[in-house]
Amino acid sequence: MAKLVFTNHPALWRTGSDYPKIPLTQVSWDSDPSTPVAYVYFGHVNIDFDGSSTAYAPPGSGLVGDDDLSNAFEVDKDNNIDRWFGVVALRPDDPAVVSGAAKIDQRPELAHGGKYPVVQQEANGDPNPGYYVSATPHASGEAYCQTSYVDASCVPFGALSGRFKSLGVALGDYGLALRHDQTLQSGFYFVDVGGNNYALGECSHRVGKDLGGSGRGNRFNNNFPVSFIVFPQSGEQDPQAIVTESDDQIAKALRDRLQQLAAADNADDLALLMGFNETAPQTQPAGLAKLSAYAADPANGTKPRNYDNVAAGLASWGYAATT
Repeated sequence: MAKLVFTNHPALWRTGSDYPKIPLTQVSWDSDPSTPVAYVYFGHVNIDFDGSSTAYAPPGSGLVGDDDLSNAFEVDKDNNIDRWFGVVALRPDDPAVVSGAAKIDQRPELAHGGKYPVVQQEANGDPNPGYYVSATPHASGEAYCQTSYVDASCVPFGALSGRFKSLGVALGDYGLALRHDQTLQSGFYFVDVGGNNYALGECSHRVGKDLGGSGRGNRFNNNFPVSFIVFPQSGEQDPQAIVTESDDQIAKALRDRLQQLAAADNADDLALLMGFNETAPQTQPAGLAKLSAYAADPANGTKPRNYDNVAAGLASWGYAATT
């Protein structure tokens, strides 16, 4: 029988500030151990509100955004950086602004890099006129229209960091976020992009809600243990034209891949690895070392505290781990 092989990437990664040093574990088949079929990691889910029609509200408008506006731009004078990134922004002389097709909030204090945030309009069919237009990469229509972007409040997606991309993970690829202390899960696919760093675990507002989180901005409650499994080269989309996928499409893609892994002779090791990774914030997960110790003497070993929830969560997505 074929077996799964688990290998930690040599670098340490992070899932937000709560878990600054985590292992990224490559999953492969023993017949081809150098080729990853999945990656596994642990931490808290970090919430990406970009693309939601209620993500960012103009200051003083009386509207409440899902996120704080300060999280939608970056100013770094030392490196000559001054830009919007979570909000669509245009210059006053942009043809869309001049023609009236796009409306900008031209208050001086809102200028970053000479651009001002675009305001949603009823005339453009925007879902929440008065809020700013919030973007994800690769608009499917006019850049100044909110409907051109994947909605973080409704669509389960992840944000892909540059370092993770270098390991073969691409926009459109699929993953599963699995909560340990409750039987809650959320499938997702990569739509947004992050920095060129070792960050993992950033997912859309919808994923956070599916996992039982709530709140807004930096006060979103994400204080619960989560394992992630991501499948490189699993997407079939053109990464330059990311479109909204249905929950059923995401679920089918994940079930197909999880069922393949579940055929392994040591399929239960995946659930054990995830469970053994669980640890308190600021502590480095040690799932692979604990799995190796358990495998050396399973009769006298103790399974992870939330093993049953992890195994049940995987099974609900087609991974019938042996118990």
